[in-house]
Amino acid sequence: MTSTTDSSGAASGLDGVLAAWGRDGARATPFEGATDRWRVERGDDPPMLLRRYDGNRSPEAIAYEHDLLAYLEEQSWPVPVPVATTSGDTALELDGARWALFPLLPGEPPPDESIFLQRRGALLALVHADLAAWDRAVRREAFGRIDDFDAAVRPHGLASFEALLARVQAVDPTRANMLAVLRMRVEEQLEAYGYAELPPHPLWGACNAQHVLFDGDDVTGLIDFDEARADARAVDIAASILADTRSVGWRIIRWVAGYAAHADPPLTEQEADLVPVVMAALMLRRVAARIAEAQSDARLDEDALAIVDEALTVEANEADLRQVIRTAARLAPV
Repeated sequence: MTSTTDSSGAASGLDGVLAAWGRDGARATPFEGATDRWRVERGDDPPMLLRRYDGNRSPEAIAYEHDLLAYLEEQSWPVPVPVATTSGDTALELDGARWALFPLLPGEPPPDESIFLQRRGALLALVHADLAAWDRAVRREAFGRIDDFDAAVRPHGLASFEALLARVQAVDPTRANMLAVLRMRVEEQLEAYGYAELPPHPLWGACNAQHVLFDGDDVTGLIDFDEARADARAVDIAASILADTRSVGWRIIRWVAGYAAHADPPLTEQEADLVPVVMAALMLRRVAARIAEAQSDARLDEDALAIVDEALTVEANEADLRQVIRTAARLAPV
């Protein structure tokens, strides 16, 4: 079990952070475009990745992620297991921030070719099969189940989705109504396809082209488990399809075919039918989070609200997506 070290009074800044891992004198260089990740190098030591967690990540959520990574390593998956501090913990709390140090895994994201879509689908199915035996299938409270839309806005200072609607109503009544209707339809569809009946399953949360590293044809790293939590496995499938396929039919077919060929237990009709609904729910949560963030920064304008239209497109294509997914999974047509 991981834990968080409280280092109040320790030296501040990155030097103090790295000292907790016994890496005094190491050089920390921020990754391009990142404000929360650094490449750490010292002499002949292997390079490491230092990350500062988002302030909304709870110690429990971080511990869940770290324990999941440790379990996957035990199953021989190439994942970045966090390095323990000199006190034996994998997370450090210092000056109001939470930190972790990870090995940098070799490899690069693959080329955008169809075979790699199929391989990523297969990889996620195999990861799911191994995680099914893990005995810590608890929910990550910071994320919540996919139908907890309030959880998407709380990190940005709003108490509920209804509070977000009130803010949007003041500047764009039409889109406020769109959001309200979309939430109603998504909730109805989640109920219709039995989302609440499906048991929670440990999820990766981010299986996509940027997070599966290859060296030639060899998989060398599975990275970025920020969204690790427990939910129906259809949620992981939907998140990957959204990130990896751009809702293009043949891309979805290749990805789903890879997953279905290795799913254990096999993908069910209920799960396949639920995936398009979950895609709409994920988009709605994403929209809610972005708009909530914009309003908290006084940037609630046309550019911020335009993302509502993208979410409506995903929901409008639900029936076609369902047919494509069933075809790729070799299930009976709707």
